Amino acid sequence: MPTAALIVNGKSRRGRDWFPPAEDALRQAGFDLELSQLVRRPDALARAVAGAIRSGIPLVCIGGGDGTISAVAGEFIGKDTALGIIPCGTGNAFARDLGIPINVQAAAQLIADGAPEQVDLGEANGKVFVNLATVGLSTLIAENLDAKAKKRFGRIAYLAALFKALAKGKRFQARIELPDQQHDFRSIQIVIGNGRFHAGPFPVTPEAGIQTGCLAGYSVNTSRKGVLLRYMLRLWLGRHVDMEEVVPFNATHIKVWTQPVRRITVDGEIRLQTPGEFRILPGAIQVMAPKREPASDGTLPLR
Repeated sequence: MPTAALIVNGKSRRGRDWFPPAEDALRQAGFDLELSQLVRRPDALARAVAGAIRSGIPLVCIGGGDGTISAVAGEFIGKDTALGIIPCGTGNAFARDLGIPINVQAAAQLIADGAPEQVDLGEANGKVFVNLATVGLSTLIAENLDAKAKKRFGRIAYLAALFKALAKGKRFQARIELPDQQHDFRSIQIVIGNGRFHAGPFPVTPEAGIQTGCLAGYSVNTSRKGVLLRYMLRLWLGRHVDMEEVVPFNATHIKVWTQPVRRITVDGEIRLQTPGEFRILPGAIQVMAPKREPASDGTLPLR
């Protein structure tokens, strides 16, 4: 019987409710849980994960959203331990990138039936992130987001925060430096993604992916409310980067300066401030994901 650990963030949207069913589902899927723990503080979460990895448990399953996974992903870098994900958060973009269902029983069964995949991580000013770093509107959304409403209403809570952000958002001077070029903008939003999706099921750019070895991003260079609403609508179709006011970019190393200084939101948490230096960490960790069928040439398609 394979050995695993389960560590669930009780502060995540479904963490407390999903902890008992996650235990049951993993055991029913055939795992011997050497460690099973519900934690309520970020420092306790990181300590529990680090301790499970040090003890040699080959699979550590984490219950939480993007912020939870982001807080502990660095513990898995350079380790043989695989990460299993039970998506208990609100957005769960990292899980969506990997094709992990937002259902506790299905996620547990996927961990049992899937295969470990090497996936990329991002790094922002030395801090690891799994999904997204943003400057501008997204930080205003995070500031206006009520934690209780987020836990109770999920994505609906983002709508009120979004409209408040649109009312207050102002452009700022930004310089984006890539290895081979430099851009100067009057931007209202800069997005830098490690994975494919952001703001729910919406692609960052058509080239974005979690195994590309490259960061993908864009800058929104307008404060006109009508254009911003059109940008929001075009996100649904992944066609926002076709707009004249949206400039996409891809690179392994990105530097961002702003005037004035702006805060940087990383995987939904306001953690840093500009200037920002962003790097890709290709194939940094092993994550349990659905098995893929090889293409006709024998290679596996990127996620």
